[in-house]
Amino acid sequence: MKKTINTVFIVLLIFLVECKSGPSNEPTDTLTSGETKIAMDDSYTFLFETLTRVFEDQNPEANIISIIKNETNAIDALLNDSCKVIVLNRELTKKELDIFESKNIFPKSIKFAYDAVALIIHPENPDSTIDVEDLKSLLTGKITKWNQLGKNGDKDVVVVFDKPNSANFRYMKDTLLGGKELQKNCFGVNSNKEVIDYVTKNKYAIGIISAGWITDDYSNAAKAFLKSVRVMGIGHKSSGLYYKPYQYYIHDGSYPFSRSVYLVNRQTRMGLGTGFVNFICRADKGQQIVTKSGLIPVYAYIREIKANVE
Repeated sequence: MKKTINTVFIVLLIFLVECKSGPSNEPTDTLTSGETKIAMDDSYTFLFETLTRVFEDQNPEANIISIIKNETNAIDALLNDSCKVIVLNRELTKKELDIFESKNIFPKSIKFAYDAVALIIHPENPDSTIDVEDLKSLLTGKITKWNQLGKNGDKDVVVVFDKPNSANFRYMKDTLLGGKELQKNCFGVNSNKEVIDYVTKNKYAIGIISAGWITDDYSNAAKAFLKSVRVMGIGHKSSGLYYKPYQYYIHDGSYPFSRSVYLVNRQTRMGLGTGFVNFICRADKGQQIVTKSGLIPVYAYIREIKANVE
């Protein structure tokens, strides 16, 4: 009897030890440590390179992995938990939220910046302004030549995007065309960089890119790109006023193609994804980086200045 009791005790002890030392599925990341993935459109490559570098410098045990995906694939990645945070130019729709909630996932969206879609042309192209209605006619194929714009003779106008289904593509399609398809004089390549490369080699092309690719003060590449192209002013013939995607004109609403930028976080616990989102939205940290990157921060940083008045 005593031998049987001893045997049972040993078996239970081994079982308890194995349970305690065995693999755990519990997450181990914290607000400032561990590893997490964030998916975004190519538009925000430069911005998040800087945000990630500064965050990791301040938190050496953190590893943020950025993944470039179009909007649809980014949402799918959030849904299947292959990333914790995504960057979008809109909030999730009710239909999308219903799908998440059916899987007991409750993502939170937070607006953290405003940016813009920019139009660029070859540096030797003298026509650096365009009317909003003329641009719409270009995208629908009603205008196909520069002389229909009163410019550049009878050369064909080619409009090039970063890629089909990108944030820039969807924005122009939804904003100007009400969701209608773009015509054959418009095509996509593979990235914002490829758009810039194409425009530098094709005098009569118009490129459509994210403004952050030419306004980011942190990026030497962005500064070099800006020197290789001309940025178009966009406005209306009736007013004669045309605006470029500078921060002031984005902020006051004068520039017609500005948009909001959101972080969508599926983490409900205090993990690294949440920590990174908090960092980005802090006025004294991430929002200063947003500002220097040429975007407009949602949470403005206000310096307190004390002056002695005698």
